[in-house]
Amino acid sequence: MIRGSAGEISTDEVVRLAGPRTIVRTPLVRRQTGYDLDLDGFDTDHISLGDTILYRNPFPGLRFSDEDVAISSMLVAMAAWCRSEGPAPYPLAEGCQDHLLALAIEESVAGGAPVTTAAEAWAGEAR
Repeated sequence: MIRGSAGEISTDEVVRLAGPRTIVRTPLVRRQTGYDLDLDGFDTDHISLGDTILYRNPFPGLRFSDEDVAISSMLVAMAAWCRSEGPAPYPLAEGCQDHLLALAIEESVAGGAPVTTAAEAWAGEAR
């Protein structure tokens, strides 16, 4: 479960407050091709929240696993950055802040209690 000031994500569902005394639950839906009578081949098409597409596979039709999609996306972004055609794909400040969160998660699991973190000086406007 991930909790924030705007709501929480629990398994494949987003829970948020839409108004006074109005809690809304919206499922995250992964559209996968290649099942049942779908002859397009096994592939992740997109992930949606209600009528909003949150993620679209940038390599449709290549039948990449989730890990292959992630690695390929990083390689494409790195190549663009090396050619000065895009931002750094994973800036050091973001990596440090992400690692701080990972350490806090481990501490919370080990101690069985919530752990609070903050954006550190290195993060600037990153998170």
